[in-house]
Amino acid sequence: MLRMEVLVLVLVLMGVSVSGAVEGNPRPCMRAKHNNAHNVFLKRHLPDGVPLQTLDQNLWGALLRQIKTCGRPTQSFFHSSQRALVSSVCTRSGGKALSGNLCISKQPFNFVTVRLDVDEGTCGIRSVRNETKHIILGCDEIGNACQPVHFEGNPTSRVPNNNLPDCGDGSAGGSGSRLVLHHTLLISTLSVIASLIWC
Repeated sequence: MLRMEVLVLVLVLMGVSVSGAVEGNPRPCMRAKHNNAHNVFLKRHLPDGVPLQTLDQNLWGALLRQIKTCGRPTQSFFHSSQRALVSSVCTRSGGKALSGNLCISKQPFNFVTVRLDVDEGTCGIRSVRNETKHIILGCDEIGNACQPVHFEGNPTSRVPNNNLPDCGDGSAGGSGSRLVLHHTLLISTLSVIASLIWC
């Protein structure tokens, strides 16, 4: 009976491991898993009507209700005039590889970060502030172009490493080390299962 409990535990851990392996691409500019990912990115970070000239919480609350993102505790926004510049982070000219499918901008960006108290349930804004940082974006291929699909926070104010490849370069990003780790874990798990079955 103990053998069966251990087997169930191993299978659960294996499922968690495999699900973690499919979160993102191992390097930038690989084909996107979701064709709508870039449109979702634009809706969340470059929507029409962004009130960047003010930190008025009422105006920001109205925008969040309009785009229906009140359930997201931290959100960052760019003005629509920055759209091409934001997209350039996923190219050789605008970004450097970071890890996985993430690229970091070669230059700092100005943007607004809105933090909410999601427990209030009514778009209760805690703070609205201007930030200037290098931005980190997930970059995937959609429609034969490498495009931003995810905004990653940069709480430690990381900067690009000039020793790493440019974003969009064929060798950019992770070398698949996350996938190798997951494959190693999978093989180890299968070995444990086989030894349990044959004992």
